[in-house]
Parts: sequence; C-alpha cells; structure tokens
Amino acid sequence: MSNKSQRKTTDFDVLVIGGGMVGAVLSVALNQAGFSVGLVEAERPNAFDATGDYDLRVSAISPASRYLLENLGLWEHVAKQRISPYRGMRVWDAGGRALLEFEHTALGLPELGHIVENNLIVDSAWAALSGVQMFCPAKLSDVVVEEDYAEAVLDDDTRISAKLIVGAEGAGSPVRKYSGIRTTGWAYGQRCTVGSVKTELSHQAIAWQRFLPTGPVAFLPLADGSCSLAWHADEALAKELAELDDQDFCKRLTEASGAILGEVISIGKHAAFPLRLMHADEYVRPRIALAGDAAHVLHPMAGQGVNLGLLDVAVLTEVLERGQKAGRDLGDITLLKRYQRARKADNMLMMAATDGIKRLFGTDTPLFGRLRDRGIAAVDAFTPLKQLMIRNAAGLTGELPPLLRQSTP
Repeated sequence: MSNKSQRKTTDFDVLVIGGGMVGAVLSVALNQAGFSVGLVEAERPNAFDATGDYDLRVSAISPASRYLLENLGLWEHVAKQRISPYRGMRVWDAGGRALLEFEHTALGLPELGHIVENNLIVDSAWAALSGVQMFCPAKLSDVVVEEDYAEAVLDDDTRISAKLIVGAEGAGSPVRKYSGIRTTGWAYGQRCTVGSVKTELSHQAIAWQRFLPTGPVAFLPLADGSCSLAWHADEALAKELAELDDQDFCKRLTEASGAILGEVISIGKHAAFPLRLMHADEYVRPRIALAGDAAHVLHPMAGQGVNLGLLDVAVLTEVLERGQKAGRDLGDITLLKRYQRARKADNMLMMAATDGIKRLFGTDTPLFGRLRDRGIAAVDAFTPLKQLMIRNAAGLTGELPPLLRQSTP
C-alpha cells in the first residue's frame, strides 16, 4: 500500500504488551505525551495493601527513576505508602577487612534512593491509566508486521493494530519471540532468596551487602525497621537453604551476613528465583520495540534492573515525541534505532559491570581475595571515583531526557 491515502487507520499509535512496572509506566508516559495507547496484560494486579506482608520483590529506586515518577504524577501516590529512603551503602568481602562506603552527602543528595515494593509502583501506574484502553485479561498469541502497521493477535482471536508495538512483558517476552529477535546470555547457576527479615540491630537507613564465594547477601532497609533480604547463592546452597525451617534459616543468615545487624530474629514468607543474564541482540525492528526485561536482564546484585527499564521508558518516550513532532512514522526503523543507540550501550555497560563483579567475588582463591581487599580499600579512599559511581547509580550522568530531569519546585 504505497498510496498514502490508502494507508490503514490503526487502532492505536502505540500498543504496549505487559502491564508490569515498565509496561504500565510506559503506557502512562505515552498517554500523557498525547499518543493513543492500548495496553495488553494477562492479569489485573491486586490493589496495594499497606497492611499486608511486604512484597517479595522490592527495588532500589534511583533519584533519576524518582524524577521520572514525579514528572508523571506517580510518585505522590508511592510516597504516601511504606517506602524507605536509604542514605548509605556498605559493601565488603567476607574474606577481607576493607569496607566500601557510599554516602548520600557525596553528591549533596537527600538520599541515595528509595526501597520500594514493586507492586506499589504497579499500583500507582495502574491508577493513572484512565486514558489508556485496557485489554485485560488477555495474552498475546502472535504479532504480524505489515508495511504501515503492526497487528497483535490475542488469545481470543482479537486483532489490534498499532503504528508501534512495544514488548514490555518481561524476560520471556512473546513480542520478542514472535518478532524473531534473538538473545545472548547464560544462566548463573544461582538462585536469589528474597523475603523480609527482622534483625537485632537497626538498619540505620543503610543498604548492606556482604560478598561470599557462593554469592552476596544483602539487607535493604524497609520502612517498619525490618529489611528486605536478597541472598544470592549457588544452586547447591540455595537448595539446602530451601529445606531449612525458619529458625535454622535465620541462624545461617546471621552467619552469612557476618552478624552485621546482629542476629536475624525472624523471616516472613520467602521464595527463591533463578538468576541469569540475557540481552536482546536488537531492541527494535520495524514497528517493534522492546523495553525493560524484555530487552535486558542482568544480575540483580546492584539493584539496577528496574532503573534500567525506567530509563528505557524515558528515552523511548522522548524519541517518539520528537518523531511525532517531526511528522515521522512511529514505527519507522530509522526513528526507533535512535532509542536503541541511546539505551543499548549503557545497558551493556551495566550488565558487563555486574557480571564482572559477580565473577570477581565468586573466585575463592587467596590471591583474588587479597586483590579484592586492596581494590575495595583503594576505591573507598578515592573520593572522585566514588562520586562517579554514585552518580552513575543515581542515573544522573549524560544528557538526560526531560522525564528524568528534576522538576523545578
């Protein structure tokens, strides 16, 4: 259909597949930018309940991610709930003596970030989806790409057309699969046990992480004084931990953490999930884009997965806005490659860094132990390097898209 007057009128400018954190926030951002947006999600999320148990999944929301949520009007809802700012981070190797300390004062920030339950961010975004047409419950069964539109085929045979389809439905992305986009990656042979724990001593609004040869143990501060646990362990140890009763688990955790917060008194509901690295070879194809875990999955030790996904949201929104103002087709591959160029290299750098750290601290030899200890001490003593690391983790480097800039009070 080369005649412009004969081009198909699509149902939406953008159809987002996946209503989790990245997909829901992206839908809000695009709707507020003036695009017509449809959202396909398999299951409506439960309303956030601040009186219930903590969500097993929490995220360390960076300042840049907070600015994004503020600019979209989502942060106010989040901030009214049980979130916890963290003002420092302590990192050390179990076999060494050096301690790496990060403080919010290094860059004059009020905090390094906030620990937020994943389902709270989803709840806030879903409350702002009034301008988005929902297809829920619904699952994707195919994607058909034509010259001037893309079509999503749902499991009930509904067909929805859009100028652009965005896969934001997680690591197993059907959009990625049906678009023929290949991935590179590997399993780490580790599982991460998550849950909330109560400790003898206060977390002091600090994130604590101790590296062991079998994987790091992290305590993230929660608003009620408890901690969110992230215990990364090789498969054999993870299997052993899963078979312990709560009392024995707490004893093992106290030992693994070096009793940095005293004894671990209790643990609530907990679960373990496998760890892997995955990177899509392409983030875009004609009329297709990937965002969040659909495009990249990294080792969670640095807590940057969600922040990278929200950076994808900000950049993709900016690229599409600029394209629309210039009269460009939203599904044009040359336009979409601007998004890929802006995000792929940064994501690869973060993935390489976390993978390298995982392998460095997972090597249990005296030589590597001494080198790690000296390296930690050297980094801790070199203030400019620490400031750069904090700025990168905060998402405040480079030319920031408008959604990532702090709004003027």
